[in-house]
Amino acid sequence: MSRFYLGRSSKHTSVQPPPPSREKKPAKRLATIDVLSRGRMRLLTVGLGSLPREAQAMGVDFATRGRRAEEAIRVIRALWAGGDEGADHDGEFFSFEAVCSFPKPLSATLPVHIGGSSRAAARRAGRLGDGFFPGGALDAQERAAQWELARASTAEAGRDPDSLEYTRFGSLDMPVERVEELAEQGVTRVVVSAGATEPDD
Repeated sequence: MSRFYLGRSSKHTSVQPPPPSREKKPAKRLATIDVLSRGRMRLLTVGLGSLPREAQAMGVDFATRGRRAEEAIRVIRALWAGGDEGADHDGEFFSFEAVCSFPKPLSATLPVHIGGSSRAAARRAGRLGDGFFPGGALDAQERAAQWELARASTAEAGRDPDSLEYTRFGSLDMPVERVEELAEQGVTRVVVSAGATEPDD
């Protein structure tokens, strides 16, 4: 296990909804992975999920999952930023005082990308995320429109659109020409796994 963590590969999560409670756990676990891997925990990707019964199984109200996810991201960032005195939060879904979470990520925080196949996800990425990871079930035109929407939402939030990262799925055997094509579209990161195949546009 130590050889895996100390290798050259970077680590990231798949697109996943935040847990319904106890945000200290993911904050602590992700920071621990980052420390053990010497700063190679490069990406947390948060998505809402599109299945009402999935939300029900997690004890989450499907209708409010967007607001809950946004607050969860703020909570996790607050826990990473909090010092020995702890962090306070009083929100719609989470409330606590003087909660400490250690260790901290080596770079003080970790990038949070927003994943999803909807325009709401693109707006959320621009408003709150460090990057956007669109779903695979989109045609090229809609994917491009969502990326531009994410960038526009970043500017509306008073942030630099060029700071927003753009992640896409890829495959280990994708040709150089395809990588160059993605780069021209603004893609800054391609995520692959040993058995990955690139989704069709």
